[in-house]
Amino acid sequence: RAVASFAGTAHGREATEKQLWGVESVSYERSRKLLRETEAAVRLLGSSGGALDFSGLDTVAVESAINCVSGGSVIKGQEAMAVVSLMLFVESLQVTIRAAMKQDEDSHNLLLPLTETILDAVVSKLLVKSIQDVIDDDGSVKDTASPELRRYRDQVQALESRLCQLMDKLIRNADNEASLSEVSIVNGRCCIKITGDKSSSFDGLLLSSGSDAGSMIEPIIAVPLNDELQGARALVVRAELEALSKLTDKILLELDNIQILMQETVTLDKVTARARYSIAYDGTLPDLYLPNIEHGIVNAAKDEPASTTSSAQLTKRPWKLFIPNAYHPLLLQQHQENLRRTKKDVASATAEIRRRRIYGQDIAEEDQLASELDFMKIRVSELERNHPIPVDFMIAEETTVLVITGPNTGGKTISLKTVGLASLMAKIGLYILASEPVKIPWFDAVYADIGDEQSLTQSLSTFSGHLKQIG
Repeated sequence: RAVASFAGTAHGREATEKQLWGVESVSYERSRKLLRETEAAVRLLGSSGGALDFSGLDTVAVESAINCVSGGSVIKGQEAMAVVSLMLFVESLQVTIRAAMKQDEDSHNLLLPLTETILDAVVSKLLVKSIQDVIDDDGSVKDTASPELRRYRDQVQALESRLCQLMDKLIRNADNEASLSEVSIVNGRCCIKITGDKSSSFDGLLLSSGSDAGSMIEPIIAVPLNDELQGARALVVRAELEALSKLTDKILLELDNIQILMQETVTLDKVTARARYSIAYDGTLPDLYLPNIEHGIVNAAKDEPASTTSSAQLTKRPWKLFIPNAYHPLLLQQHQENLRRTKKDVASATAEIRRRRIYGQDIAEEDQLASELDFMKIRVSELERNHPIPVDFMIAEETTVLVITGPNTGGKTISLKTVGLASLMAKIGLYILASEPVKIPWFDAVYADIGDEQSLTQSLSTFSGHLKQIG
């Protein structure tokens, strides 16, 4: 979910979660492809991040439009505008991608596999114009959609004006001072609401009544106008439906292209979510390799301890796994969220104190706020100082098993979890939250046995329980 939250669309978030949960079935070749996609998205974000903002797209409405049109139903105005937004977004995105690819040959080669399909996608400018000619930005049908629609709407407006004038006249002429009258609408019909003990001063039809709500009366003189208004409104609905029906036919002709646009946009949103997550936590593109099992483990002479070896020497050694300054993703995420939330509280408290000083409000409350603000600032300083501590993983090629020992609360379990999660992150196409360079083997599967497996009913000690689980 942490990665999926960086997707801009509902479908992008769903697709990201689904892909991440499917990590076990990912092959080595697929993992390499996913990492190249993420690297390309990181490059694209670096050159034009704003163009990859998918948050303005309503993919749920686009999917509804596709299902509606393909199922033979008439499209809704808001669905049609969602399709327009998608098409205009892709058109703008194509321009941005082409500009990024022209920067150098490396950018072209990196971006082409990820963006080739969306670059080839067809955006019908004629369909965009057709929809915009009929549908307003809020999804309503425009008056200009057809001459009939404009005429019927003008008729409705004229009838509503005549009814308002009639109702105002009836209320002003009423001589019943013991009652209160106001114009109301009941089931689309204009009537007068009367509250009080006495009856109305005009003949009318009682539509509803209640001791608290009063009586809803449709004046007899207003019945013909109400009937005519209802008929005019029905004509408006029919004219709107005809305009939307013609628009649906035009969308149907471009439905295959719209589906491709939708599919490729969600795919790119999914990849961009991985890239945004990797950038947000300062991740490193890992060197993911497939261990050569057939040739066994290379025997190497014993080197000096890592503490006495230079950084350059460390990176040149034939490591099986090399992850310097690695962070547990959730631990780093929790720390950043706490720091961000506390800084936001400081900003809010500062603004509130400034507002109180401007308007000269209660000094005592201001002093209390100032005290709370000082505490928040101290909290920010503590969070900035107490940053999560990274772990260095440097495992030589000849090592096949690594045993970590140490006291309780010493960081053993979280270290194991960190390297396990790093392996899964690299496998699914995410950057590793560590310093450069990162070298990590591709694992067919990652197994974890964490916790106390002691069982008195099965005569298992803690150690025996772990052995059984591992077996």
